[in-house]
Amino acid sequence: MRDEHLTRAIIYKTLTFLFIAELFLPISPECRAKDSERESKSKAVENLVKAKILESTPLVLGKKISTNVELISKEDNKPVLPSELNLDHTKMIHVLIFDETLTDYQHVHPVPTNKSGVYTFEWTPRKKSQYKAWISFIPLETGQEEFMVVDLGSLSKNPQKVVKATNLTSTVDGIHFTLSLDSPEIIKGKPTSGKIFITDEKGNPFSQLEPLLGSFLHIVALNEDFKSISHIWPEGSENADRGGPEFRFRMDFYKPGFWKIWGYAKIRGKEVVIPFGVHVK
Repeated sequence: MRDEHLTRAIIYKTLTFLFIAELFLPISPECRAKDSERESKSKAVENLVKAKILESTPLVLGKKISTNVELISKEDNKPVLPSELNLDHTKMIHVLIFDETLTDYQHVHPVPTNKSGVYTFEWTPRKKSQYKAWISFIPLETGQEEFMVVDLGSLSKNPQKVVKATNLTSTVDGIHFTLSLDSPEIIKGKPTSGKIFITDEKGNPFSQLEPLLGSFLHIVALNEDFKSISHIWPEGSENADRGGPEFRFRMDFYKPGFWKIWGYAKIRGKEVVIPFGVHVK
């Protein structure tokens, strides 16, 4: 029963992301027809809130910048206050930042300013690339997550290509992460199961991930088209005694092509991202 509930939750979250992405990004007629079918299955509702980037420090490579985003009710154009947002994994708002090559990923959390409905966050561009962000939150009124995409600016005049490298191993600060899948091929629309196994510098199992946003490990996957995203939590990652070394997960990839996958965790007091890459048929 628990596995069935978890699978349904993963499928709903992935489908909702796909539906909301369609509201903000242009897609081909063929893709639009397929996404419309998924929309009816997901029973997703239209966003009640709209987001707008008000101002941002000019992008400078490697320099921390400050960005303000305004959340406004679609119904009456009134500002959305912190009291109107639910907590989602200990935070009111999550901002997932990606560059267009899919090599830089950052996860930040805006905080309220002294202006109603305006929230601010800091981040650091690490690539000469264009940046976009997925903003997510849960209005108290509906209790359902809402997602939207905004442009954060560019450090390059020329479009950059996605780096489509298959990658099932990653090492961060001496800690090794290995992604393994139960099936040798990933097929679009077919649930995929797998695990991430963690070892230390000496190859011993590592079980010392630290709690981060109510979980020991978060997983985000983004398709090369920037229109399909999935954000999940592995099985048991919220248990107080599950700092590793193995985390099993289930994920649905509803588009073919290259998917960049990031683990998001905390090691020895430092927040880290763990990159992987897979191709979906």
